[in-house]
Order: sequence, then structure tokens, then C-alpha cells
Amino acid sequence: MNHKLILVSHHLCPYVQRAAISLAEKGVPFERVDIDLANKPDWFKAISPLGKVPLLRVQRNGEETVIFESAAILEFLEETQANPLHPADPYA
Repeated sequence: MNHKLILVSHHLCPYVQRAAISLAEKGVPFERVDIDLANKPDWFKAISPLGKVPLLRVQRNGEETVIFESAAILEFLEETQANPLHPADPYA
């Protein structure tokens, strides 16, 4: 998969850590951009309607998609990246 992945985060957010750990465990290259949630940059406010982290910016074929919420980010990574973190058999 030929994506550029940018994880927008805050260094103290535990939900960001879920996404960062998943990316690292899968061996997926990504860029991490920490922001100050007390002084949110304008570019962040423009792409995050709720003003929350984490969010994953997925750049592909000249277009960008933004995925919100750690659970949705983890599901996206599990469906689109190699090295599944969940077993194929849920009872295994």
C-alpha cells in the first residue's frame, strides 16, 4: 500500500498511544505530529471538527483522507496494512 500516514497527536493522550503502538507493531512507516491542545493550530481546526486527537491523515494519489478516533484508526490499519494484530480465528 502506497500511503503517507501522519498521526496527529498530543504527547499525553492515551488514545494516541493506541494508534502509535499499532503502527509501530505493524512496522508501518508514519510521521507523528504533536500539537498543543490548549493552542490548536488553524490547520488542525480545519480538518478536525471536534478538535480531538488522535487523527490519522492518509495521503494517497494526491488526495487526503482524515480518520478520527483511535478505534476507527486501528480498524483502518488492521484492514489495510500487513502484519495483523488480531488472529484470523477470533476463538484462537
